[in-house]
Amino acid sequence: MSQQHLTGGALRALGVVLGLAVAHTAATLAFFDSAEQLRVVHDLAGWAGACVGVLGTVAALRSFSPGDYLRRVWAGFAAGAALLLVSTAMRSYWTHFEPGRAFADSALLPARTLVVVAANVTTTWALVMLALAYRRAGLRPASTRRSRVLLALGGAAALAIALLSVQSFLRPSAPGAGAAWSATMSIASTLGDFATILLAMPLLRVASMLRGGRLAWVWWVMGASGAVWLVYDASEWLVPLLPGEAARAGELFNTLRSLGMSLVGVAGWLQREALEAQPRAAPQPSLDVAGVA
Repeated sequence: MSQQHLTGGALRALGVVLGLAVAHTAATLAFFDSAEQLRVVHDLAGWAGACVGVLGTVAALRSFSPGDYLRRVWAGFAAGAALLLVSTAMRSYWTHFEPGRAFADSALLPARTLVVVAANVTTTWALVMLALAYRRAGLRPASTRRSRVLLALGGAAALAIALLSVQSFLRPSAPGAGAAWSATMSIASTLGDFATILLAMPLLRVASMLRGGRLAWVWWVMGASGAVWLVYDASEWLVPLLPGEAARAGELFNTLRSLGMSLVGVAGWLQREALEAQPRAAPQPSLDVAGVA
């Protein structure tokens, strides 16, 4: 990736997201001994992450003209972020109005499962649309041994985590419909995160070929979001492998949820900056793939 640096709004957005992640982690450690306060900490961080995700993806969406193919792509990302905001609202209701009940026993679980599945499908489809657009436009960077090795290693690591996570979700646990809904939601999330990483890697190569570092940052951050979500989904089998108190480690893994949502918003701000900088850059291949599909 070229050495272009983050500037302006994108840099501020990334700083805000990292600051929120640090604050969320610190608050989790500070209030670990108070279950009620810990639920509120995760709730507030979830709202912040979801709002950043929506604002950033909508900013990217609005930076394209109506009818532009990439506007449709970012509409998919924005829809996925909005669905996660709805999911956060449902989780927040449980936090404040059903504090004594496990979420697996909440009446909101089936609806939230459907919302989370829809969010993963929508986001994955947006990535597929973009990958197909680049392919049909003939934007295929030359394959090198290094790129093939990196793609294989990244894909293998993501696949291993996804398979282990799915296996843990399918393992017999508490009986009842709640456990089945929870497993369905977790499996859908894991598969969606795996698809995000797998699709973001080739998109990153295309972005580097087109605009160098400025656009490549979009897909670095999008891939990072998928990786964060994948680790979050793998917490059930990762926590027992870590040293120290399992409960504390589990709560720290919960901080990844807000980070995963907010990183998608940062990717949106990066996309907006890359597009705004285009008229000032030297003539390069257009990013407009309208009419390709």
